[in-house]
Amino acid sequence: MKYLLSLIALFFALSLTAQSNTYFGWIDKSAKFIENNQLDSAMYALQSAMKLDPANESNAVLLLNLGIIQRQLRLPDDAYISLTASLANNPDPVLALHNRASLLVEQGRYDEAMEDYNAIIKQEPANVEAYYRRGLLFLEKNDPKNAQLDFTTCSAIDPNSLFTKLSKALLYKLDDNWVEAEKVYTDIIATETKTNSTFYLNRAECYVNTDRFSKAAADLHAIENEERNNPYFYILRGRVRLDQFDKFAAKADFEKAKQLGYDTELADKWIERAK
Repeated sequence: MKYLLSLIALFFALSLTAQSNTYFGWIDKSAKFIENNQLDSAMYALQSAMKLDPANESNAVLLLNLGIIQRQLRLPDDAYISLTASLANNPDPVLALHNRASLLVEQGRYDEAMEDYNAIIKQEPANVEAYYRRGLLFLEKNDPKNAQLDFTTCSAIDPNSLFTKLSKALLYKLDDNWVEAEKVYTDIIATETKTNSTFYLNRAECYVNTDRFSKAAADLHAIENEERNNPYFYILRGRVRLDQFDKFAAKADFEKAKQLGYDTELADKWIERAK
């Protein structure tokens, strides 16, 4: 996730001389807990700080960080409450909106997420990421026309942005131009300093749809641990295994995809082909 507790650094200098159980003392503790990946303790420390001084104007930033931590701890309802509360008097409301919108998408609350991205674009008309992510929501709503408008806007604002590149790849995929889409993902993987497993998953999809199954297998093998809870990973790997004439393993993958929530009708069709 892009926005990982970045604003808590604002308090580091102030907390260095703070006593342990003061407002800034608890903030200092939370920072140390975060560094050690002790997120439960970090959450408690932030909550303790705000209880000591509920009117402190800095609480908006603490609430943002608290919401991010709660999301990582798989407490989505608590995260939503914290992120919503953080919007009041937040020095960077766009950051809070991005985090809340991402959470809403994760919860399947697409209309509410759309409202947040609309708000971001209203405040920052050149926010490329907001256009890209809103475009994805238009696709979820079966509105390719508006999705294409948002993806095209990304290119007009910043042709070199990662989100512009991802938008181009999606436009190619919408046109069933899997060869050009694969070139975009390959470029992203080669040039981005921090690659993401989803880049490899998307490139594997391109390879599968152009019958380059050995290359797809290599990408899927590289991201198996990161994508083990993603149903589409198993659909793609099942298709690769079908090409390898391993119907037993392919059927197991398609059934796993169905178990993880992949569309039942589509999964059943693949299961039938693997029999």
